[in-house]
Amino acid sequence: MSKLDIILVAVTVCVFAIAGVNAYMGYAGFDSHSQHYMTDGEWSERTCGGCHMNVYSDAQQSYHVQTDIEKWSPLTNINIEADGMNRWAEEVGIYHPGGGPLEEYGVDIDCLICHDQTDRYDFDKRVEAMQRGEFQKANFRAFEDASLELQQSPYYIANYMLDVLTPLPVVIAIHDPIYGGPSNQACAQSCHLQEVETTAVTWAEDIHSEYDVHANLKCIDCHVTTDHQIGSSTLTTTPPEHGELTNVMPSCEASGCHEGISHGPIADAHLDFMTCQTCHIPKLAGADRMERASPLDKFSWKDGYRSDEIRSEDFTPLIGWYGHSSNGLPASADMDDPDVKMTPFNVITGSWWDAGIDEDVVQNPNTSTSIGNPIPVSHVKAADMDGDGVVTLDEIRSVDITGDGEPDYPDAILRTVDLFYPVNHNIAGSMKGLSEPLSCDGCHGVSATDFLQQAHFPGPGEEPADCLQCHEVRPPMDWAFLGYDRDPAETDPPTNWSDMDVTVTYPRQPPGQIEREPAF
Repeated sequence: MSKLDIILVAVTVCVFAIAGVNAYMGYAGFDSHSQHYMTDGEWSERTCGGCHMNVYSDAQQSYHVQTDIEKWSPLTNINIEADGMNRWAEEVGIYHPGGGPLEEYGVDIDCLICHDQTDRYDFDKRVEAMQRGEFQKANFRAFEDASLELQQSPYYIANYMLDVLTPLPVVIAIHDPIYGGPSNQACAQSCHLQEVETTAVTWAEDIHSEYDVHANLKCIDCHVTTDHQIGSSTLTTTPPEHGELTNVMPSCEASGCHEGISHGPIADAHLDFMTCQTCHIPKLAGADRMERASPLDKFSWKDGYRSDEIRSEDFTPLIGWYGHSSNGLPASADMDDPDVKMTPFNVITGSWWDAGIDEDVVQNPNTSTSIGNPIPVSHVKAADMDGDGVVTLDEIRSVDITGDGEPDYPDAILRTVDLFYPVNHNIAGSMKGLSEPLSCDGCHGVSATDFLQQAHFPGPGEEPADCLQCHEVRPPMDWAFLGYDRDPAETDPPTNWSDMDVTVTYPRQPPGQIEREPAF
C-alpha cells in the first residue's frame, strides 16, 4: 500500500469517527438519546441540513405552508380582522403543517406530520394541544409517546453506539424507518380529512379500496412533488402573486399511467372537452358508509354558528364546467369560458349573512359568484338580542357593534348559494367502485322524443322540472345546466346509445426479443 493510500485511509477513518461521535451526541451537542433529532421532529441545520440541503427553505416556500389565510371560505366563515388569528389557528390551522402563518404562534414546520413511517404520530394530540392554546408544544405532543419508545428501543440504542464506527449506513438504518415519503394515511386521515365534507372521498375509511381503483397507489404517485411543491389538479391553494409555487399534476394519459389507452374514436374525442373523471366518478359515498367524517348537503351560518345537513345515502355528482379559477365562490364555469372541461362536482348549498354592499350580490344574492362582504360570525352572534338562538333580518340590520348609535349592517341580506366543489377521487372501474362508469346512454338520449326534449330543456322563463319526478336517481348530466338547448349528440333518427361499445384497448406492444444461447 502506498503512502498516499495510507494517508487517505487514515483521513477517512478520522472523518467517519468524528461524524459518528457527532451524530451520537445528538442535535443539541449533548444528551445522546432523550432529544435526538431523528425522533424529536424538529429541523436542525446542523444535522438535517447536512444531507437535506435547502429542504427547509423549500418547504417554507411551498403552498402547503404559505397558506392564504386572508381568503374567505363559506365553510369556515373566518374573518381574520374581526375574529383574530386565534380562531383560524384553532379551527383551520390544526390541519396546517406548521411554519408560515403559524410561526408567530411558535408552531414550526413539523416534518413528522407528513414523513412519519412508524404509524405512531398522534395527529389528534397535536389538534388538542392547539385547541387548548398550547401552540408551542403541539408538534411535540403528537410524537411524545412514540419518541420515548423509540429512544429506549434496544435496536436504536445499539445502532447509535455503532454509529461511532460506521455512521452513514447506520444513520440510514435508523432514519428510514422513522422518516420517509408521505404516507396515504398521513395525507388522508389527518390533514385532508376535511375534504370529505366537500368531495365525499372515502380515503379516510378502511373500505376505501372497494370504492376507488387508485386506492392502492401512493398519493405522491399522482401528486408528483418537486422541492416540496406537491402536484395539484387545482390552483385554488396557490397564494396570491405566488404562481411559481404551483406544481401541476400529470394527466391520466401520462407515461407510466394510462398511456395509449383508448375507448374508441368517438369516446376518445370527448377528452377534448371533458375529464376522465366525468365518466369514472358516477356516484359518491354517503355518510352511511363512513365513520370518520361525513359529506355535506347543506350548511347555514344564519344564527351565528354552522348547522349542517349531511348526505346520508350515496348520491350522484353533477357534471359541470370546470376552469382553473380561484376568484370568488366555488362555482361552475360557463361553456364559453377559456380552457374549461366538463367534470363532476359535489354541490353544497350554503347560507350566510352579507352586508349588502356589493352591487352584484345585492341584485343576485343567491347566484352571484362574488364573495361580497360576509358579516363576521361574532357580529351575527351579537345580533341575537333576545338570546333565543335565532337571528332575524331585523336583528342583523339593527345590531350596533361599534357602539356609535348607528346600525352597522342596515342593508344586510341572507345569501343561499349553491357551491360547486370539483371531485377527483373515488374513481370507478369495471371491477371496483360504487357504480359502473357512465356509458353513452348515461348522458345521451334526452332529446330522442319531443316529450323528452320538453322535459329536459325548459323554455324561457320556465322552471326546470325536478329530475326525481321521473328518475329514481338524479342523473349526473343536465345538458340545460351546461348551456345546451338540446342533446348535442342527438341524431335523426335517434341513436340507440345503449349499443355503443366503449371497451378499453391499449396499443399493441411489440413482441419481446428472444434470447438464445450462442451457437459457438
